[in-house]
Amino acid sequence: MNKKTIFSTPRLLLGVLAILSVSSLLLFTRREPKIQLNPYQALGMVAAEETIKLMGDQGQIVVASQDSREFEMPALAAQLKAFQTAARKKAKVRVEVEKITMDAMTMMAAGGRMPAEKFFEMFQKHPKAGAIVLFMGFPLLRDRDFDALKQRVPRLVVVAGYRDDYQQLLERRLIDLVIVPRLDALPETARKPQTLREWFDQEYVIIAPEKASALPR
Repeated sequence: MNKKTIFSTPRLLLGVLAILSVSSLLLFTRREPKIQLNPYQALGMVAAEETIKLMGDQGQIVVASQDSREFEMPALAAQLKAFQTAARKKAKVRVEVEKITMDAMTMMAAGGRMPAEKFFEMFQKHPKAGAIVLFMGFPLLRDRDFDALKQRVPRLVVVAGYRDDYQQLLERRLIDLVIVPRLDALPETARKPQTLREWFDQEYVIIAPEKASALPR
């Protein structure tokens, strides 16, 4: 090995290390895109207000949401925090959050809906709840499950993406209220919302049983 090779190898190594150091610095200092949380905060706030209208201003509200301890979900966290903050304004309303844990296979099988067995477990666990709010899709149920659901006491609110079967569930009064992203396009003349209520009105729609007939099948 000649002298040129001996002395150039350390220089090459130092150069590579320098490049790696700069790359690492850029990687760790790069900022992730900031999520606009106002729409999610608005959703949580209005969901709480509408739930309290249904059940009255006293009693227990049980909220079901996906367990986010393993995967960070800023949007869901914002919804739940806003829901609890709005509910606390009523001194006699209590909120309990049930975290629904699902593995990857269960999540794929459920397709974003709450698993039916966990849904009924929650009903059995909270028989005196005034309302149950699902921050996830309503479960797919068998015909015989609907008979059991008719005997329920709590009001049932679904805060999630729209599903075709919601129309029938609303018409049969198996769901008391659905809050979903708006089903039509936002007008081009729409201005940027200034308040959380304006954010809600721009992004979401509240569907009660009496309005279910107008929904797409």
